[in-house]
Amino acid sequence: MVSNGGSNFLLGQTVPCLLFLIFGLVSFVSLQAEAAIKKYQFDVQVSNVSRLCHAKPIVTVNGRFPGPTIYAREGDRVVINVTNHAQYNMSIHWHGLKQYANGWADGPAYITQCPIKTGSTYVYDFNVTGQRGTLWWHAHISVWCNRHLASTRNPVSVPKPRQ
Repeated sequence: MVSNGGSNFLLGQTVPCLLFLIFGLVSFVSLQAEAAIKKYQFDVQVSNVSRLCHAKPIVTVNGRFPGPTIYAREGDRVVINVTNHAQYNMSIHWHGLKQYANGWADGPAYITQCPIKTGSTYVYDFNVTGQRGTLWWHAHISVWCNRHLASTRNPVSVPKPRQ
């Protein structure tokens, strides 16, 4: 014997499940809308800069010394397209940025990643998760036997999470 009461029971269970799924989807979409994608282009080159009456080869980014500040918030995705115009291999080293899904892209050439060769481009792509404050980055330039040219310390600003 089959009764119609079972049909009403299933319908009663389906509606709350559908409402829960719709609410979850709307919440997920609204959270994603708050996160931004921050895109940067870094053109790295070595320039002679005079400091204290001495010219010295210095790593510059976009022709600037120090290089640009990266601004991001909790949950943002940061995408940095780095083009190496220097005559040496290089990489970008990130201090304080937790790169959970891509630790291989955290900087020192031949240690955590292959270097970016002259004329080549590499894209650093990471999410800002579980961190805030002023973090920093700098370039590593490989010159004969692992000597490094002078490089600047450049900030990454991650303020308090959105309210």
